[in-house]
Amino acid sequence: MKKTIIYIGLAVSVSLFAACSDLLDTNPKDFLSIESYYKTEDDVINSLGAIYSVLGSQNTYGRYLVIDGAMDDLCYWNQSEADIINRLCSWNYTPAQPHLANLWNSLYEGIERSNVLLENIGKVDGLEETVRNKYIGETRFLRAYYHYLLADNWGAVPLKMVSSKKVSEVNIAPTSQKEIFQTVVKEIEDILEKDMLNPADSYNHVSRVSTTVAQGILARIYLKMAGYPLYMGEDMYEKALYWAQQVELSHLHMLNRDYDQIFINHSQDIQDVQYRESMWEANFVGNSTTDPGKSDKYSWIGVTNGIICYSDKDDLGYSYGYIRTRLKLWDLFDDTDKRKMRSIAPYKFNTTDVNKYDEKTTSFTSIAERCAAKWRREEESVKPKTKNYSTTNFPILRYSDVLLMIAEAENELHGATDVALAALNQVRERAGVKCYTTGTTDDTKITVTGADELRQIIRDERARELCFEGIRKHDLIRWGIYVQEMQKAAAEPYETGNVGNGRTSDANQRTKMAAIASKMTEKYLLFPIPQSELNLNNKMKQNKYW
Repeated sequence: MKKTIIYIGLAVSVSLFAACSDLLDTNPKDFLSIESYYKTEDDVINSLGAIYSVLGSQNTYGRYLVIDGAMDDLCYWNQSEADIINRLCSWNYTPAQPHLANLWNSLYEGIERSNVLLENIGKVDGLEETVRNKYIGETRFLRAYYHYLLADNWGAVPLKMVSSKKVSEVNIAPTSQKEIFQTVVKEIEDILEKDMLNPADSYNHVSRVSTTVAQGILARIYLKMAGYPLYMGEDMYEKALYWAQQVELSHLHMLNRDYDQIFINHSQDIQDVQYRESMWEANFVGNSTTDPGKSDKYSWIGVTNGIICYSDKDDLGYSYGYIRTRLKLWDLFDDTDKRKMRSIAPYKFNTTDVNKYDEKTTSFTSIAERCAAKWRREEESVKPKTKNYSTTNFPILRYSDVLLMIAEAENELHGATDVALAALNQVRERAGVKCYTTGTTDDTKITVTGADELRQIIRDERARELCFEGIRKHDLIRWGIYVQEMQKAAAEPYETGNVGNGRTSDANQRTKMAAIASKMTEKYLLFPIPQSELNLNNKMKQNKYW
């Protein structure tokens, strides 16, 4: 939120729904009970800010939800297996993995704060009813969205629609993934029906939920419900299409003609209210030097998944460059595609000579050496920079994703129609590559023969457009192909033509490319329930295989 966030000491805190460490460590003189806190609109705004702050955490969109916990078939982690034991990016972690517990706790922390605000906002005098309802709408949406993230990543989880009144209220039975999703979409649709959110153009930033954000997220959830493991039928595609098209019909969002600028904006906290392609972002303010003492509320975007650089100079910025490109992603792009050299590093920095860390080169030993490059530390505007944290925002929902959801849902329902191709071609046209058609054409367009072919085309387009944005793994899972695609990724570096030939560098690199992907089985379609939760909640059950 583009307001100063004040963390409030709540009267109730239990492990499952605990507030973050800075809240728990609050000095008693700063402690305010729920009964005494909610008096003014500022109190509501601060409470809402605390709910939003869950998004701006390294536990969620600052790193672990969208980088370490979202490894897919387009990238690999450039460290040996010995260096990533019990890491979320690997395969050998356990239910006791700490970042899993932090992610779980952060989401339930947001849910608990939402419930507390909803139960107490009625005590605030002087709020116009319309204004109060907008705050309630945002809070209800965030509560629903956090439940969606939990169910999407863990399956059956506790559904928590009221705040904890006693510390002993920890034994809560899990609700099925299907029922969680049904509750979430019902909640969001009710919010939209009652006009409880503001339009996107009422804000001068993109870090708050708007009507079109809620519509786009609904489309995303319905596509999930249409696919694995629920396969709830054609009606889910119809609803996904409806809500995605509502975003399109609003005319409040369009594609930024400069693909690079989307990600530069994230690194420089430029709130794009001209195009509003980046519809909803997790917002990060400052790093551990400029804004110290914020616990987990920092971003690793560009640090973990940027172009490797060991320089500590402010005009560059340190990056571990852990996320590297798989050959599949490189091959998916045409050389003329404007997205290719934004998504995949066109250069690297010297990492072998301490006196030349700021030296840039375009010479690579192989394609697989290239880093993910959407977010580049040298483009950050906040200085001084720090080694382990950036100030880069993360896109939760972009308009190009909405257009591709329209294309996907329309194709599943009606085949390769003009509606599906129009949405797909908007994304293609911006990228500077050939568009698709179902009619006879010359060499300026590509002919599509039917729904089956277009399905794969759309899936490939989502890979090109949205790579490294924490979405691909979830797409592969809902399409029911995650395990098989990861096994293909493991085999890829050893295929004929990929050993050497400028595609892979050496045996060590090929081992890294195959190591994690080869271990991906049905077990990894869901995270394990954190051991800390099982120890606390006697009604919770561990997920299959864990």
